[in-house]
Amino acid sequence: MRKTILVTGGAGYVGSVLVRVLLSKGYKVRVLDKLIFTKTPLCDIEDKIELVKRDVRNIDSEIMDGVGAVIHLAAFATEPTAQYNPRYTDLVNHIATERIAKMAKERGIKRFIFASSCSIYFTYDTPLNPTPSKETDNVNPISPYSLSKKAAEQALLELADEEFKPIIFRKGTIYGLSPRMRYDLVLNSFIKDAFLRRQMMVDAGGQIWRPLADIRDVVWAYVKAIEMPLDRIGGKIFNLCNENWNILELAKKVQKILKKEKSIDIEINIQPVGITRNYKVDNSLFKKIFQLNPSRNLEDVIFEIWNHLENNPGDVSNPIYYNDRWEIQLLEAGLL
Repeated sequence: MRKTILVTGGAGYVGSVLVRVLLSKGYKVRVLDKLIFTKTPLCDIEDKIELVKRDVRNIDSEIMDGVGAVIHLAAFATEPTAQYNPRYTDLVNHIATERIAKMAKERGIKRFIFASSCSIYFTYDTPLNPTPSKETDNVNPISPYSLSKKAAEQALLELADEEFKPIIFRKGTIYGLSPRMRYDLVLNSFIKDAFLRRQMMVDAGGQIWRPLADIRDVVWAYVKAIEMPLDRIGGKIFNLCNENWNILELAKKVQKILKKEKSIDIEINIQPVGITRNYKVDNSLFKKIFQLNPSRNLEDVIFEIWNHLENNPGDVSNPIYYNDRWEIQLLEAGLL
């Protein structure tokens, strides 16, 4: 019988999709999640998983009982939250990561998969049209969020040895539908605004770049990281993304698809140039090792979310769909 996969943050945007895929492949799944975004994303599968409602900072080693691999997603995942409370962000993203990795290592668990971020590449002298960054490039992140991810990466690599081999995914900005939906991610936000307002707001003069990653491909990368030989991927960092996009060109792509398929005119509202994160990544190592081809095109994703909005009328302005708003609201209320 397969051992249990521990998924921290398993009720989150990526986690709630990943858990379902793991179940469909016959894995036993233990979810560790504080449920700050509620239990709703897991309600329909709660009887199929082991759900542990705990803060990742305050767990003991029993969480590792019977575990064969750890997929560590739990984190504060937005720049505004990190700016609001850098210390708390470091405690969750860095210190808790190191602690749970040490627990796994002490229990003899060799496979520890960590969700880092491509935003680690953005630094003071990043040009407007940056050269795609490779995993071997030196990084000098400048934001509390990115710094917390770099510190976590360093801690994991220092723990690595012949028996414990963490796998680090620096993920691009993810898009696509999830049971724990987020509308604060660039493509998801464009589709939501196009649907509701027939307008898309493009920040920073439309000049910035982002590496984008389909949530389905991210999830399958995690599954492959469980199943591939550890000597091929252990102790390594991978840039996990599908493609680099200029955000104005991305908005124009959405505009063009909706015009063609729905005969709907969408306005693009370009905001003034300002300082914001801007980076491209080289994903050639990831593609070479994991050999994952994109599972669908942007058009598929656009209409997946569009149809969801059509069929599920509700208040998408609710802060729970926007990580920074929701997390800061909870921090201000003393609930985190």
